[in-house]
Amino acid sequence: MRNCWFPLGALLGILAAPLAAQQSVEDSVRAVEQARGEALLHADTVALSRMLATEFMEISRLGLVRTRADNIRDISSGDLKLLTVRYDSLAVRIYGNVAVLTGIADNTGQFRGFPFSGKIRYTRVFVRRDGRWQAVLMQQTPMQ
Repeated sequence: MRNCWFPLGALLGILAAPLAAQQSVEDSVRAVEQARGEALLHADTVALSRMLATEFMEISRLGLVRTRADNIRDISSGDLKLLTVRYDSLAVRIYGNVAVLTGIADNTGQFRGFPFSGKIRYTRVFVRRDGRWQAVLMQQTPMQ
């Protein structure tokens, strides 16, 4: 009976390895999202530029379409200033070199002098390029 435990333990280890690797990939996407929040708070457009693909597009909570250039410009000019960034319920699904992150953001700040706050439920799509995750799309929906 003692000899049966080794093969069973080895089998469980083999089965658990892909799950651990998948979890690690998901965690790397969550880490990019957290770094994005920090970059927003510090208006770090260099870091944000690395995290956003050239073709990045955002559909804002107001239904406006915003590009990577729009975001970087508004942050660097001070037109968009984040005061707090809080994420909750982050879930990640991996599809090869594509990751879909969903979550809730509770941010406060100012956009062109007008204060904003409130929770949004959002989806952000990432593509892995050159060994790093870059956001290509974001869709926001206000929560009541």
